[in-house]
Amino acid sequence: MSTSPILAIQTGGTIDKDYPRGTNAFGFEIGDSAVRSILEAKNITIPFGHSTVCRKDSQQISQQDRLALSEICKCAEQKKIIITHGTDTMIETAAFLARQNLDKTIILTGSFLPNTFKNSDAEFNIGVAIGAVQCIVENDVFVAMNGRVFRWDQVTRDETGQFMAQL
Repeated sequence: MSTSPILAIQTGGTIDKDYPRGTNAFGFEIGDSAVRSILEAKNITIPFGHSTVCRKDSQQISQQDRLALSEICKCAEQKKIIITHGTDTMIETAAFLARQNLDKTIILTGSFLPNTFKNSDAEFNIGVAIGAVQCIVENDVFVAMNGRVFRWDQVTRDETGQFMAQL
């Protein structure tokens, strides 16, 4: 029997970005899982498993990273999976995972501002993903962004970067 009904997988992206630890540094580094910190901070009692595939900006995610992500999803005992991912290549990774026929409900989400920022959309997007992954019965891949949940082949981004239904 599964010890947790949902698996959260970290790949990096803006959602997990943190301030640099060095002095005189201007860039960001990928920190700990936003899902884990949000669940702890909000006292969410849903049992989650956690895994990290990589800690990269989504523009740096390689085919090898996607294969590793697919393998973790495939081997996971959980049938419900939330993946945090950078927004730039989230749709590409969702399409890749959908083509793997993983027989799981997988939701990719991220944020436009790091979880560590006061006005971040991270908590909201994670909340939408958690609610959606528990309600969707179809085994497929979805993207949860901007308060909406899209099937992997029915999502695009507009000129402002917002996720929207593909026309």
